[in-house]
Amino acid sequence: MATPTVDFDVRGMLDAQQTLDLLAMKAGKRRRLLNTVSKRVRTQNRKRIRAQRNVDGSAYAGRKNGGNRKMLSGLGKTMQVISLSADEAVLGWSSRLVAGIAAEHQYGRTETMSAARMRRLGKTPDYNGPASKQQARALLKAGYQIRNGKRWKRPSLGWIQENLTNGRAGLILAKLEGGRKKQRWQIELPARQVLGADAEDVREITRTVLQQTLNAPR
Repeated sequence: MATPTVDFDVRGMLDAQQTLDLLAMKAGKRRRLLNTVSKRVRTQNRKRIRAQRNVDGSAYAGRKNGGNRKMLSGLGKTMQVISLSADEAVLGWSSRLVAGIAAEHQYGRTETMSAARMRRLGKTPDYNGPASKQQARALLKAGYQIRNGKRWKRPSLGWIQENLTNGRAGLILAKLEGGRKKQRWQIELPARQVLGADAEDVREITRTVLQQTLNAPR
């Protein structure tokens, strides 16, 4: 899985005169210009992550448990310029581990989970706690019903979570699905763009920084 980065070669973002102005600069000054552009794009990405939005403005896929806590803020904070020269800059993550985590979120993935692995990760569920929203959804999908007088009816997600424990919900679900508890299941991690940039936005930032650099006292 490719590590998400944003690469900057500003020469392709400028008109003819701006390109000549850029090439007339000393290497150190071009390097500082690229560093400034990269950091401004980084700021844009951090703001977008705080707003929980993809590059195209669409909202991040929500948490499966319905929680509202913001996602990926840690990746936004550790984003940095990882390569810089007089002609090119790269925005990303210096740590391989963090870059790998960013890639999983950027492109999404499917992971196979098992009860044994959950235990190794310290994620054994609280069987005496309330049924989770995922369990409630699975129960309804499997056809779970409750008695309502002489009739049977489909309960709400809220009713299941309020009236069934995690352990009880798991047993009922196993019975509805044929009496065997699943030993392995798939976990879907949806894609959420943690790093990216609209080409026109980058072009505008580059032109602004170039003009500021040209107008700065020598």
